[in-house]
Amino acid sequence: MKKIALLLLFSVSMSGFGQMKEKMSKCSKDSTYFKNVKVNTTIGIGAQVMDFRINDLLESQGLASLNSTLPEFTLGINYFGKKVSVDTELGLMYARPERNGNESQYVAYVARGRVHYNVVNKTKFAFSAGLNLAFTGGRLDVYSQNNIIDLNDLNPNTNSGHVSLKNKMFYAGPSIATYFFKNTKYQVRLNAAYEFGISRGRWGTDYGTVVNSVNERGNDRFVFGITLL
Repeated sequence: MKKIALLLLFSVSMSGFGQMKEKMSKCSKDSTYFKNVKVNTTIGIGAQVMDFRINDLLESQGLASLNSTLPEFTLGINYFGKKVSVDTELGLMYARPERNGNESQYVAYVARGRVHYNVVNKTKFAFSAGLNLAFTGGRLDVYSQNNIIDLNDLNPNTNSGHVSLKNKMFYAGPSIATYFFKNTKYQVRLNAAYEFGISRGRWGTDYGTVVNSVNERGNDRFVFGITLL
């Protein structure tokens, strides 16, 4: 089922992207592509669905692993023209699962951009398809809930119970968006994308050297959300 959904999403997005490329190449001087561009600030909520490879290490040691679905909160700017729409957004993800007296706190920021061809553009409704590009930087802190820090003994060698890791990932993939209630003050956009992990995403740390690390390259994710314009 997942492969069928990906195939449909990819087909629709590439079709829209192909139409945009073809028409813009024929009408590169046609100002209608960038005429009457409407600009809106956006706020949204959504989720990303993926299986972190570091979960295998966490689970094998009885630690709290990250959920495969994580909520994402976004703020951005949407540029909607007659034929082309572009939007940029910044997102924040947070999770804090616990298990066996331990917690795994994950905080990540996302910078994402979309370039779409407006396949359907009506007065109150629009449908667009194209390309998603995203960068994610995440930090994972694994620690004991019973950890005690003595301020009279701050020597790192005598304090334990906390591991801090980080990674960075680049993503790219097809995406679609549907606009409802256009040209009103209650505009809503539903968006979905399948993002391919194209960088290493190796887990490292600012506080030492990581051995036996894992990377998240090729660990793709499905992204969806609802946005108010």
